[in-house]
Amino acid sequence: MNEQIPLFNTADQLAPLREKLHQASARVIDSGRFIFGPEVTGFEQEFADYVGAPYAVGVGNGTDALMLALRAVGVEPGDDVVVPSFTFYATAEAVAAIGARPVFCDVDPATFNVTAATVEAALTPNTTAVVAVHLFGLPAPVQRLRDLLAPRGIKLVEDAAQAAGARLDGVAAGALGDAATFSFFPSKNLGAFGDAGIVTTADVAVADKVRLLRHHGTTNKQSHTMIGYNSRLDAIQAAMLRVLLPELNGWNDARRAAAAAYEAAGIREFVTPQAVPEGAEPVYHLYVVSHDDADAAIAALAERGVEARGYYRTPVHVQPPMLRWAEGAELPGTARAAATNIALPVSPVITPEQVEAVVAALSAVAAVAT
Repeated sequence: MNEQIPLFNTADQLAPLREKLHQASARVIDSGRFIFGPEVTGFEQEFADYVGAPYAVGVGNGTDALMLALRAVGVEPGDDVVVPSFTFYATAEAVAAIGARPVFCDVDPATFNVTAATVEAALTPNTTAVVAVHLFGLPAPVQRLRDLLAPRGIKLVEDAAQAAGARLDGVAAGALGDAATFSFFPSKNLGAFGDAGIVTTADVAVADKVRLLRHHGTTNKQSHTMIGYNSRLDAIQAAMLRVLLPELNGWNDARRAAAAAYEAAGIREFVTPQAVPEGAEPVYHLYVVSHDDADAAIAALAERGVEARGYYRTPVHVQPPMLRWAEGAELPGTARAAATNIALPVSPVITPEQVEAVVAALSAVAAVAT
């Protein structure tokens, strides 16, 4: 195969918007308003409207969004917070960083997400919150989780870092839990030009607390009511994100079309795609499949010009800093998901011909293996 097919392709995706992006950055520079200001409040309102949540509070990055959201919903030092181990490290890192204890739960290796059963098995008498990750852009079963957790008074925080625009039973990720967090890391479906994040919620008290926490626990720089952080969404990032947000639905539709093209090209003959439960509308931040010899398949794809990658091969609960909280954890679904997953190329600008070429490469890999 002569053509190299990248895992991500943000350059071609953003190329038509270069002039608008330049104008947005110039607008901020000319205004002299680099911290807070109309660009930040404008994007917060526009993103809240997009998600369908009453409140959105911009912060410095997705990890800070998790830390602030957890504190805002009432998690205190010493509390237990249930998190999946098959996720990016920051999901659990944020729990530990605020002095709480991450308690690791398993995932369904077909969807890669937590389930009500895996979460329930991890609950303790000290559990005050659960973080449900919408992994790879597929919504977790939030309503079933809320049915489990609400009677116990346990808060549910969505880690929607990879799921901007995803929906579950018609409701957008970000409007499903007690609070939700998003990352706008440049490779995300809605990516900034550096670090940026946001917290969404329907609870005014949660929103107000996040606003305090992101700005040193103050509203006026004179009186401080809590120990907070310096975690503000930069005005220039907000201005750029305001250009990109109107494009997000179209980009997500193109990602779904790519997933459908993989199906039509016969990808299930060679690998098993991430399962999509009824009512879930994923956004395919990554197009992830399972293969029993995943690393060998990735190497063989690379030889044929296809960039593919295994994610979270070392789950969070066996990362050295997390071992003190993971003693006795048995997570067979996590182990299988970590060992067998392959992310294949997907983006809003991937072509049907490229999709067919990826599947043809998988076919060649399978022929060699047999």
